[in-house]
Amino acid sequence: MESCIEAIRGWMTRHFLKLNDAKNELIVLKSRFDVRTPTACQLKIGNDIITPTSRNLGLYMDTTLSMDSQISHMSGMIIFQLRQIGQLRKYLDKMSTERLVHAVISSRLDYGNSLLFGLPSTSIKRLQRLQNTAARIIAQSPRSVHITPILKSLHWLPVKYRIQYKLLCLTFQAVKAVKSDLPVYLSQILHQRSLPRPTRSQHQHRLDIPRSRTSTYGDRALSRCGPFLWNSLPADIRSLQSLDTFKKHLKTHLLLSYFD
Repeated sequence: MESCIEAIRGWMTRHFLKLNDAKNELIVLKSRFDVRTPTACQLKIGNDIITPTSRNLGLYMDTTLSMDSQISHMSGMIIFQLRQIGQLRKYLDKMSTERLVHAVISSRLDYGNSLLFGLPSTSIKRLQRLQNTAARIIAQSPRSVHITPILKSLHWLPVKYRIQYKLLCLTFQAVKAVKSDLPVYLSQILHQRSLPRPTRSQHQHRLDIPRSRTSTYGDRALSRCGPFLWNSLPADIRSLQSLDTFKKHLKTHLLLSYFD
C-alpha cells in the first residue's frame, strides 16, 4: 500500500499537485475476537506515520467499530461546554439555559448516534452521565438528587432511547417513502413482511428481520435493527402516515416505556 501511495505522490508531483500526507487516514476493520489480523498496523506516507483511525463526517471510527474514539472525543468536547455553561448558569433563567444546552450539548449527543446502537451499556453510560450533568445544571440540583424525576420534568429521553428514536425515524421515512433527503438505498434494504397465506397480522405493517451472523456487527446494521425496533412498536404507531405525527407519538411511547 505504501508503494501504491508513493506512486500516486509521484504522479501528483509530475502534474504540479501536492498530496497532503498528514491528512491521509487508515482504517483496518476486524473483529475484536480476530487474533490473526494485526491491530498495531501503521502506514508511512512521506514523513508522516498514519495510525489506524478514520474520521468520516466528523465521526471517529476505530478498528473494531467500538466507537470508543468517537465517544471519548465527544465526551471531552461536552465536558468543556458543560463547564462553561455551569459558570454562566447563575446569570441565566431556566428556559434560556435549556435552550443553550439543547444547542450545544444535545445536538452533539444526537449527531451520528444511530451508530451507537448495540454498544455495551458501559459505553452508553458514559454519554448518559453527561446528559445527567446537563439536566442537573438546568434544574440546579445537587448530585444527591435522583436524576429520573429531573429527566421526566424536562421531557428528555435518555441516551439509549434517543438512539432508538433516531433509528425509528429513519425507518419510518424509508418505509413510508415520505419526502425527505433520505438516500434511496435505505428504502431498498427494508422490506415489508410477506406471509405465505392471509392472516390477521398481515395489515400490521411489520418488516422482515434478516438474519445476521454476528451480534456485534450484523445486529447493528439498519437492515436488522430498524425492523427489530419497528416491529416492537404498537400497531397504531406503525400505521401513521405523517412524520410529525409519528415523531410525537413515538416520543410519548418511549417516555412511557422508560418512566413507567
